[in-house]
Amino acid sequence: MILVEVAFVSVDAAGSPVVFLRDVDREEKRLLPIWVGQGEAIAIHLQLKEEIPPRPFTHDLMRNIIEVLSAKVESIHVHSLKDRTFFALINLTVGDKTMQIDARPSDSIALALRVNAPIFVEEEIIDKNSFAEGDLIEKKKASSLEDLDDEDLGRFTV
Repeated sequence: MILVEVAFVSVDAAGSPVVFLRDVDREEKRLLPIWVGQGEAIAIHLQLKEEIPPRPFTHDLMRNIIEVLSAKVESIHVHSLKDRTFFALINLTVGDKTMQIDARPSDSIALALRVNAPIFVEEEIIDKNSFAEGDLIEKKKASSLEDLDDEDLGRFTV
């Protein structure tokens, strides 16, 4: 398993939200794109920006319920990719009992950011479905986009 962090949230050419996960421990950083729903993208983006919504999002509710039950999210594990769909598990501890809960990666990521839980991705998924972060930088330079900021490049804004 590879430890990852949320690098940023963006949109693709068709306007679909994409979360980019970046491996943490490898020397050559790789980005793994995961397409998500608009609501999850907003929840992730707001949490990355440390902005508090006027009312709790579903992921805030999940965090609150977990805390009230004295449970702890130990980690998130993106474990497989089938037919272009990612699958994840939320590893949760309640007292001395550990549980794995099936969840969408988008919900898992939004929750992990709220509870400061590590996110892991299977190495095979990273190896087969990611690209070098340096490639993104090179494409940006090759396109003469070096003067553009993140919003100009289509980062997801709220």
